[in-house]
Amino acid sequence: MRGASTAIAAIAAIAAAILVAPGAAAQTVVPDYAPVAADATPAVTSATELSGGVMLLQVASPAMRREVPVKVLPAADRSRPHGVYYLLDGNSGQVDDNNWLDPARGDAAAFFADKDVNVVFPVGGTGSMYTDWVQDHPKFGRTQWESFLSRELPPLIDARFDTNGRNAIGGISMGATAAMMLAERAPEVYDGAVGYSGCYLTDGPAGKALTDLVVINGNGTSDQMWGPPGSEAWRSHDVFLGAPRLAGKPVYLSSGSGLPGPHENPNAPGFAQSLVVGGVMEFAVSLCTDQLAQTLREAGAHVTRGASPVGLHAWPYWRDELGRSWPTIRAATGG
Repeated sequence: MRGASTAIAAIAAIAAAILVAPGAAAQTVVPDYAPVAADATPAVTSATELSGGVMLLQVASPAMRREVPVKVLPAADRSRPHGVYYLLDGNSGQVDDNNWLDPARGDAAAFFADKDVNVVFPVGGTGSMYTDWVQDHPKFGRTQWESFLSRELPPLIDARFDTNGRNAIGGISMGATAAMMLAERAPEVYDGAVGYSGCYLTDGPAGKALTDLVVINGNGTSDQMWGPPGSEAWRSHDVFLGAPRLAGKPVYLSSGSGLPGPHENPNAPGFAQSLVVGGVMEFAVSLCTDQLAQTLREAGAHVTRGASPVGLHAWPYWRDELGRSWPTIRAATGG
């Protein structure tokens, strides 16, 4: 099924779109992170309250060999424990923030302001797939996001925010693929998963091509991330092979159709380019998402498939899907 012509066509369409997508290059200036020893104990080294109730934590990560900034929006009701939703950025993410918190993009703080869930926004995962790299990243150095997000960070969040121990993870585009990988590879940590406009194929030449186009955003290569194609690292990150690990868990997968919708203005500057790039990408994403939804259902996951008749690969539609995914997030986190 994954080798079918529809999948290959989807990947080819996404590849063509990414190559011309505006803002595809990652920022060149990497923050001067505080170093952390490999034998240190994971810890929150500082906590700063920002506007809108968001907290900025600096987290010492022995796996990453540095302090990692993480933003957290605590649950609206702090009188009792609630679960945690880890929300990943996409490949256009910044190195010093998470686009979900940008009011002009994700505007997630406004949505979650009255929700009974703690929301964690990792900062700086662009071009990384939020995974553990077999080699140091050429720009970001030691890159061990899976170890950080699955082992080091959750116990610290649970302790600081007195959670109920239940977690969900979600993301957009690249972050959607990463969320599914992390949920499958750490099923004891994540009780549900959400993917907004992801394309989940990593298998075969088409999957490698797509993966290369993601990690090149940070000047890396897929070989530096997982080694040679066909290796155990590649196989173990295949979300189709790992689908049985999500059996019995709530999953939300969404995409648009690639057709313009209510968020497009034909008179706006750049409309034609946005329509071509975002439309082609989202059409391909819808094919990828259909395939994963079917595979997960066959594996026993409780899949909700959000499929809009319109929608480009763009933030206004992901904001819409954030609201539609709330029942799945609430079910997974015990809210």
